[in-house]
Amino acid sequence: MKKLPILALILYFLGATSALALKVRDLNVAPYRDYLLLYAYLEDFPQEDFREATRHGLGLSFTFHIQIYRIRRFLRDEKIFDQEITRVVYYDPVKNIYYVQTVGAPEAPRRAPSFRQALWLAANLEGIPLMPLVRLQPKTRYRLKLKAEVRKIARVGWPKKIIRFLLFKGESLESSWTSLVFSL
Repeated sequence: MKKLPILALILYFLGATSALALKVRDLNVAPYRDYLLLYAYLEDFPQEDFREATRHGLGLSFTFHIQIYRIRRFLRDEKIFDQEITRVVYYDPVKNIYYVQTVGAPEAPRRAPSFRQALWLAANLEGIPLMPLVRLQPKTRYRLKLKAEVRKIARVGWPKKIIRFLLFKGESLESSWTSLVFSL
């Protein structure tokens, strides 16, 4: 009889986070002018959990791991491109506005009036320039691999660590590797 509450606690802390997973949808590449452009978006993430996290002062970090390999017939595939794109979503409670910033980009953070729009800006990879087309050979097959990870960012300090532990199970969600074979 005493084992039942312990089992329930274990399932609560471990089981709930493992069922959640991100999905990368509509992965595609297209040549435009002199660059190879990437198109994809994320779905199946817990929006209410993320909304609570941002309202309590935690930021969200969307990290996209992108790799391109040249497919070779008898040898191991050659990695020709490896990049991470990170976007951070945070909330300004005074102005009641969400901000989405691409880490390392020279532009100012984009403003979003609603949480749904902020998630759309962070989770959407639309027309991202990857690499110059001169680095790709025509009639050669390439494999693009994409993996996404969403993390809750907490600033140091005991009150926020306690809130993060009590309210939000799991630190991060990630997708499996999604691949696309293409040629020019």
